[in-house]
Amino acid sequence: MLDTNVYRRRLDEIEHLLQKNNADFALITPSPGYQYLTGSPYQMHERLVALIIRANEDPLIIAPSFEVSDHEKNTWVSKFIPWNEDEDPYTHLSDTLGDKRKYRVMFDEKLPLGIFWKVQKAIGGFEETISLTPHLEGMRLIKSQEEIDMMKQAGAIIDKAVMKAFESAQIGMTEKEVMQVVQNEIARLGGSQTFAVVQFGENSALPHARAGSRDLREGDVVLMDCGCSVEGYNTDMTRVGIVGVPTDEQKKVHSVVLHAAETAIDRLKPGLQCGAADGIARRVIEEAGFGDEFTHRLGHGIGLDVHEPPYIIRGNALELEPGMTHSVEPGVYMEGKFGVRIEDLVVITKDGADLLTFSPRDLFSIGT
Repeated sequence: MLDTNVYRRRLDEIEHLLQKNNADFALITPSPGYQYLTGSPYQMHERLVALIIRANEDPLIIAPSFEVSDHEKNTWVSKFIPWNEDEDPYTHLSDTLGDKRKYRVMFDEKLPLGIFWKVQKAIGGFEETISLTPHLEGMRLIKSQEEIDMMKQAGAIIDKAVMKAFESAQIGMTEKEVMQVVQNEIARLGGSQTFAVVQFGENSALPHARAGSRDLREGDVVLMDCGCSVEGYNTDMTRVGIVGVPTDEQKKVHSVVLHAAETAIDRLKPGLQCGAADGIARRVIEEAGFGDEFTHRLGHGIGLDVHEPPYIIRGNALELEPGMTHSVEPGVYMEGKFGVRIEDLVVITKDGADLLTFSPRDLFSIGT
């Protein structure tokens, strides 16, 4: 958790938003937004847990009675609405809100639809529902130094885990077996596992395909796109290796993607539009003759979500600002043959961009 005053300032901003929209309350269920406001990394299950915010009142968390003591250890929020297993939590919510026929309510867009319906029924309907998400995303867009430091810690862990997996990979191992090396190393180093995409050979030309039973063979390109988190703050890095001697085509594609990544990172700075940042890398790849094989955006924001604003994509006029954190991940995908993607995370500074991931970008040589 961050300092309690950080969360209080965030909550004050939500209360101001409630007043501005003449809303009665905001309700946020466990999600990255919930963690951003409470400090708690709680994952949503079938039992109702929710943060309730009202202007000029202390925040409340409604939670099962038997879980309250655990919640208290993981949040700065001190007031709870406990409910027992044989009770309807939505009745407790209605009783807490008091007697009013219709409410103006703010919800995070990650709210499960089933909970929306049950809240609506319990309180007798809504006068209006208003999305909290655009404002919450705006608050989360600029990271504090404490948040950046946690992402750096996660970046150091994923660096070691991916390098360990490249060093451990052997012909005959499956994608899932190499993925397990990554996950084991993350756990050993104290990170929390989030994802590990490991792709061999032709599978590396399928962006974001899951690891499967494909075995490692001589001449395979090996693509590892892996992440972990520290205190909920994520990292995301992609590196590529080759079993044996790379072909001229493999070397060329890797060289082009590397040049695109490094060119983009070198030119990132405050005031640059997200769409223009995408264009920097895209032009390098297009001029090399692989424009049709770069099939996705250059990058995405990262923090409590692996994918969050700012999105580094053509047409996005949002300007980069100091404190924004995002990926730079150009790729070229030769369908049926192999793919190369090189991904790093950066934080925008007053002068340019600093890296939050640290592994070498060279084509990693995998022993046979």
